[in-house]
Amino acid sequence: MTLSVDALFLAVESNNYSLLWKLMQAMSQAELVSAGTAMGPDRLRELLFRFVRQSSAPSPAARAVNQSMPISTLPQTVIPELLAQAFNDRSFLGASKDNELASTVRKQLWAVHAQRAATPQIRIFRDITHTLAQPAFCPAPLTDSDFAAASTRQGVSVPAIKAVAQVESGGRSGFDDQYRAKILFEAHHFRKYTNRMFDLSHPHLSCERGEAKKYYAWDQYNRLFEAMILHPVAAIKACSWGKFQVLGSNHNGWPDPVSFARAMQISESNHLKSFEAYCVDNGLIVHLKNKDWAKFARGYNGARYADFAYDKKIETAYKKFGGT
Repeated sequence: MTLSVDALFLAVESNNYSLLWKLMQAMSQAELVSAGTAMGPDRLRELLFRFVRQSSAPSPAARAVNQSMPISTLPQTVIPELLAQAFNDRSFLGASKDNELASTVRKQLWAVHAQRAATPQIRIFRDITHTLAQPAFCPAPLTDSDFAAASTRQGVSVPAIKAVAQVESGGRSGFDDQYRAKILFEAHHFRKYTNRMFDLSHPHLSCERGEAKKYYAWDQYNRLFEAMILHPVAAIKACSWGKFQVLGSNHNGWPDPVSFARAMQISESNHLKSFEAYCVDNGLIVHLKNKDWAKFARGYNGARYADFAYDKKIETAYKKFGGT
């Protein structure tokens, strides 16, 4: 059959296990691998185990099965266990090199890896996990009085605050043309928060920082929505959000990453709040007061800030806004 990703997503989004199972029964082994990488191995396994009402613990039947058999011919209750092994058990793909099924699945995963590292393979235009709302209008931008109020609260000049917004979001709106908070999905962070589980199946979502740069030109919400299918919280933590591009892993001012991300979709006032909270919590206010752009850049953008001339850009923007 031709793998219908849209049909798979519909089954996941609606928790329609019968539809999912019907689709999977007609799939080849390669298509099952593609299905697992499309919707996420954990999610796929979860739905399958729930559908067949079976524990995730390997059963004697699964251990005894001849794993070189085509997946389409295996008993219904065995397939979830094989998929669980194929995607989540490192030893299955690593140490078990003599196992025919393991070897085949690994080759198929490498083929997926090569394709996805080169170009987007799946287009996801909505959040099928229902974690984030879709805004219906563009929130109002920050005003001069908003910047002045933050300046008073923190004892930092307005040009210094505006300079950070300029560098992080171009000084423009903190929202995109679909009224969503601007984001940048950071694959090296997602890799860290998922323990490198998706390095092979999703290289465009999970890779080293140096490799991640080439994906900045891709649609960032498409990447986020795909990553949220794999691990919603890790995906949100791996994004920088809004006008000041604060990482979801920080979620300063909110109790958890999800509530933080939802707040980022509401207003630029929340973007400013997250910036202030992050700077306060991480001792960066003093660097803004002292105009020590290098120390601020290190604390705000990481140890490799110089690779992006981040401190120089802040200083230039500060002067542009009248700072002295």
